Amino acid sequence: MPERNTESRSVNERPFYENGPPLDRFFPFLARDTLKAPFWFPLHWHERVEIVYILRGSFRASINGIPHEGNQSDIITVNAGLIHGFFDPSPGAYARIFQFGLEIFDETLLEIQDRNLHGPVFSRRPLITPSRDGKIHSRTEGLLMDIFEEYQQKDPGYRLVIKSKIYELAVMFLRDIPAEQVPQKKVYGKKNNTRHLERVFSLMLENYDNPDFTLEDAARDIGLSKCHFSRLLKEQTGQGFHDHLTRIRLRQAEKSLVESDRPVTDIAYNCGFGSLSTFNRLFKAYTGASPSVYRNGKAALLPYERWEPVKSK
Repeated sequence: MPERNTESRSVNERPFYENGPPLDRFFPFLARDTLKAPFWFPLHWHERVEIVYILRGSFRASINGIPHEGNQSDIITVNAGLIHGFFDPSPGAYARIFQFGLEIFDETLLEIQDRNLHGPVFSRRPLITPSRDGKIHSRTEGLLMDIFEEYQQKDPGYRLVIKSKIYELAVMFLRDIPAEQVPQKKVYGKKNNTRHLERVFSLMLENYDNPDFTLEDAARDIGLSKCHFSRLLKEQTGQGFHDHLTRIRLRQAEKSLVESDRPVTDIAYNCGFGSLSTFNRLFKAYTGASPSVYRNGKAALLPYERWEPVKSK
């Protein structure tokens, strides 16, 4: 069996803070298609509003511990600072991603705050569907498609057009979606005390390559009882310990398959899987392809969506 990777990880890392493509400081916006299929992403958070338009297939979203089932044409909205992830995709599922910094609103940000959310109004409707939301979905879809076209074409004045349509989107959420429809659950972000939860994430990141790492080990390290630890993780992420740890291992394995030529067996063991057969079975269940097919087929031709913690400043 290949030796476990014991390379130290910085204790100053901010667990699951997405180190994604940088935003222009003067125009904090980006839009892109995920390209890599199927689309899925482990729990993470960032200081941007994120809107996900499902182009094909379906997957499950977890936003601040609340699950949502997203299907083709559905729109998922995530406020800045919320812990979220996308899981269990159907084969070939992919999406269009829009992200923007709240500074795009300047002083007008105060006008779109929701007291219940302790943040902007975008989380009033985390999942927008054609069947349930009708006109709201149609308007949101139209605005997003216009924004994407402007961003791709980059004709003179495109930034003004995009900014105006983001404002229009915010006003629609403010006026047309009642605040009382929002599930009431504590919002996590940089302004809240996330010490325990960040320590949980740190432990998983530090130990995903250890096949013997258990729930009991994590709870003991944090200083919580096993029951308290399990409840904390489930309430705030919507996932159990083993389920979340498995997804981290699979994501790391996926990255290694795409970015290196290491043998599949080495990757499996170095990502914490106790056997190659278990790794093959789980990888195919989550991605729709065996590790070898994934490496030699579509994944090798498409850019990898990077997901890494970043060091605290």
